[in-house]
Amino acid sequence: MVFLAILLNLIAIQYARGVVRAALDEGVRRASPAPASVTDCYEGMSDVLEDLMAGPLGEEVTTSCVVDAGQVTASAKARFAAWVPGVPDIAFDIEVRAVKETDA
Repeated sequence: MVFLAILLNLIAIQYARGVVRAALDEGVRRASPAPASVTDCYEGMSDVLEDLMAGPLGEEVTTSCVVDAGQVTASAKARFAAWVPGVPDIAFDIEVRAVKETDA
């Protein structure tokens, strides 16, 4: 049973990592057109996280978005607690970049 719990925990963390990556992709996708802003980036990330990872699994995910020097950069820090005592928690950082379009 312990092995099964560890395996299911790893599967859930892989799912969560994919959702975080998808949220960052959506954030930079929404913020990269010329008229878009950082607010659009945060809204995109929030929409994905709320749709696919609401609840306790998404509680320790923090995101940020910056538009600077012709680039949109979205990043996330995440920590997922292990379901079995003695197994370490898993934490990771992800960053996604895209080119910011201009009006010219």
